Amino acid sequence: MSLDFAQTTLERPELPTGFFWKEWSTDLVKTHARLIHVAFSKDLDGRIFPTYKHYGACEHLVVATSAASFFAPYATWLIGRCSSKNDKNTDFCAAIQCVRKNKKEGEIQNVSVIPSFRRQGLGRALVLKALESFKTIGVKRVLLEATAENAVAVRMYDSLGFRLIRFFYTESFVESGFPLQNL
Repeated sequence: MSLDFAQTTLERPELPTGFFWKEWSTDLVKTHARLIHVAFSKDLDGRIFPTYKHYGACEHLVVATSAASFFAPYATWLIGRCSSKNDKNTDFCAAIQCVRKNKKEGEIQNVSVIPSFRRQGLGRALVLKALESFKTIGVKRVLLEATAENAVAVRMYDSLGFRLIRFFYTESFVESGFPLQNL
C-alpha cells in the first residue's frame, strides 16, 4: 500500500488519556522486540510469518533493522502508559519501526499493538506519528505491506489515505533446526 503526501491531508496523531510517546533509542531494542513478539506471535501474522513466534528472532529483526543505513529512527516510536498513579511503572504497549527506502520514500515495517490494548486507536496513532515524522523531513510517499486477511488493519490504512499499489503472495518460514538462539 502507498500513501502520497501530495494527495492526502493528515490528521494529527493523538493518544488516549494516560498514554505517551517515546522516541527511538538503542536502549529500547528489547522493548520493540517484545512488542513485536507479543503482538504477532499468536495472531494472523504469527501464522503467516512464524519468525514472530520466537522472541529471539524478533530481537534479531529489530537489531538488524536499526543497524542498517536505511533505518529511520525519527519515524520509529513506542507508545507507553503509566501503570501507577506515581508514574514510576511504565508499560509499553505499542510500537512502530520504519525505514527510508530513498530520499523521497519511507516505509513502515511493523505496527505492533499488544492484543489487550487494541481497539483504542493506538495503531492509528502510531501510523500517523510515523507519517508526520516522514513528512517533516521531506519524504513524498510512504509504503507498507499489509496482510490482506487482516481486514481491520487494511481498513485503517485505507482510511488514512493508503492505496493498494500491488498485491502479492509471500511465504515466510522458519526452517526446522534453525538455531534461533544464535540470532
